[in-house]
Amino acid sequence: MPQPTQQSLHVDTLATSASVAFSNEPNDYVADKLFPVLPVMKQSGIIAWINQSAWFRDEARLRAPGTKSIGGGYTVDNTKKYYCDRYSFRHEVPDEVRDNADQPYDQDRLAARFVTDKLFMARELAFATNVFTTSVFDSDQTIAVVWSNYSGSSPLTEIQGWRDSLQGSLGRDPTAFVIGRQVWTQLKYHPDVVDLLKYTSPIKGPIDTGVFASMIEVENVYVGNGIYTSTKEGTAESSVSYSRIWGKNALLMYVPKNPALEEPAAGYTVVWQRVPGALQYIKRMRNEETETDIFEANSYYQQKVLSGKAGTVCASVVA
Repeated sequence: MPQPTQQSLHVDTLATSASVAFSNEPNDYVADKLFPVLPVMKQSGIIAWINQSAWFRDEARLRAPGTKSIGGGYTVDNTKKYYCDRYSFRHEVPDEVRDNADQPYDQDRLAARFVTDKLFMARELAFATNVFTTSVFDSDQTIAVVWSNYSGSSPLTEIQGWRDSLQGSLGRDPTAFVIGRQVWTQLKYHPDVVDLLKYTSPIKGPIDTGVFASMIEVENVYVGNGIYTSTKEGTAESSVSYSRIWGKNALLMYVPKNPALEEPAAGYTVVWQRVPGALQYIKRMRNEETETDIFEANSYYQQKVLSGKAGTVCASVVA
């Protein structure tokens, strides 16, 4: 007797409570944490600069009765200009595509996430390319043996040497140490680190960045984990290759917790506040002629390097 089959009575549909997508972890983007964000009300301007040497010159003298005190002064430099370039990225959602899409393909939510992530990645790549490299600050560092060579390298001693050198020219101890994942993978298992951990911490196994920050006497250790692809759109997914945003360098620097008056800083991320309080923002625009909604992410910023004495970079610290 004819009977309908299981297959003929069921048409596969999309599961609505889960889907698979790929992006960097939001917390893996570290660029916005490195240079304090300096909000400004105009797209261009000048960061006030008081020259350093006058403040470190020993000039106070013994004063005899009836004589004038010795005096002096300081100079300023109003050439530290910034300009907040505009970075944008859009994604378009035609009405017909939205209306015909099945859940969980929420076109508006996906569009907002997609364009937002593009600007986070842009700032990450910009910092890693333009700041996290040699010849940016006044002096670069070198090491005797790469830190991935466990038998011959001394990363803790070398970092302390960089720390002393920076403090000796700036008058402040560095506050931040920046590395990529490949460096962190080698450092956290380095015998020097493991041996020190035995006597200073109850932690068993690999240490976290907070413990390592205490070891090298900085406030924060930042590890860049992000990846990206430069493969052109349209390439088959199986042929797409990925690279790490942060390479094998190491950056040690002094930055204040927040932008402040009369404080040294390796740099600021200067952000034009077209939208008050926003590092970036999304515009949703309508094109009636094409019946399309446009989701456009925007950010006006410059990652402005300031004091050459407040930072130092060492290239290729691991193999």
